[in-house]
Amino acid sequence: MAVEIKKLENSNVEFVITLEGAEVKTMRNKILGRLAKEVELPGFRKGKAPLSTIETKFAHVLKEEVAEEVLKQNFVNIIKENDIQPVDYVNTKAVELTEDKFVGTFVVDVYPEVTLGDYKGLEITKAEAVVLEDAVEKEIEVLVDRASKLVEAEEGYRAQLNDTVTLDFEGFVDGVAFEGGKAEGYALQLGSKSFIDTFEDQLAGYAVGQEGEINVSFPTEYFKEELAGKPAMFKVKVTGIKKLEKPALDDEFAKDSGFDSLEDLKAKKQEEIKVKEEQRVESEFKNSLINQVMDNATVIIPNSMIAREVSNRIGEFENSLKQQGANMDMYLKMTGMSIDGIREQIKPMAEARVKRDIVLSKVAQAEGITTTEEEVTAKVAEIAEMYKMEVEKFKNELVKSKSYDNFIENLKVDIELEKTIDFLVANVK
Repeated sequence: MAVEIKKLENSNVEFVITLEGAEVKTMRNKILGRLAKEVELPGFRKGKAPLSTIETKFAHVLKEEVAEEVLKQNFVNIIKENDIQPVDYVNTKAVELTEDKFVGTFVVDVYPEVTLGDYKGLEITKAEAVVLEDAVEKEIEVLVDRASKLVEAEEGYRAQLNDTVTLDFEGFVDGVAFEGGKAEGYALQLGSKSFIDTFEDQLAGYAVGQEGEINVSFPTEYFKEELAGKPAMFKVKVTGIKKLEKPALDDEFAKDSGFDSLEDLKAKKQEEIKVKEEQRVESEFKNSLINQVMDNATVIIPNSMIAREVSNRIGEFENSLKQQGANMDMYLKMTGMSIDGIREQIKPMAEARVKRDIVLSKVAQAEGITTTEEEVTAKVAEIAEMYKMEVEKFKNELVKSKSYDNFIENLKVDIELEKTIDFLVANVK
């Protein structure tokens, strides 16, 4: 057997396998014999057609299966002997087959070569974590809003923005009621922008029992073409108004929210915001550093690695939709997008993520950064605690689901990447 290896663009490797003599004859005859037993040809009983006829009729199948058998017998040794790291399935480019000679040309995406640029001593400035004066007030305002309750408005009260009104309505375009434009007992928060144009703004000032007309225009890009851009009139009747009643901001409110006092609430919110801001600044600093290391490196990523990362991201998104009681089909219909459109949106982020992992892995290799068993054990314990599980039970669940080995390998990669980033941070000027 002879093997020729050639590096191609975009992290591809082409290898040509040449086999001659008895080995090819034996392989051909074995496959032909099996085909003869399996296929049916007009004019012949099953298994009785001459091999020459089978060979002529199924020449393409014979080539494919011989090529598959050659790969099966030799591919592992070829990649070991030539230090090839495939990252995708092998593609058959061309096959030449005669009675005693096989020449197969194959192409496979391989792990890309990386040329590191400067990654130590980089000048990256970290911003200062600053807590804005009104940040605490805004956080407390969120708590107050969460604790607020809707209560029936007093008699004679007129609706304001942020109130929730209950109304009956019917919409007309050119004097004709349109489908989907009628409802009774509909609850609408004024200012939520749930309805088109200034519909909600015009309801401000209405009292319970009041009727009126609301004039609006549909957006030019409305999802129903027959209504897009057209003026409409809605007959409305307000049947109820509820206003948001906010609790008093005092010690009692603070205690109900889990704090010792109002002063304690403010102090702890101040600390929480400070920690979040420090984390944000640290994250931005690390991302800037990693981006600089990536920009300084040279690497050509094979399309298969990017495509796999895109598929992983879409899978994660689908799981997120399921947790919300939705699915991809529903999402595509609601947004008017296609799955190909989503793939194109994700692709730049996926490519950046793959490049990041590859470059950081190369830095780890250059600096001898590895993961120890002790670090893996500690991380497993940390994750088990996060899930409120005993370590052994957590491991057993992974084993049951046949995902333990994959989980550990991914964990090792994550730890190595984390240590590599820490190394880069420690070597910033």
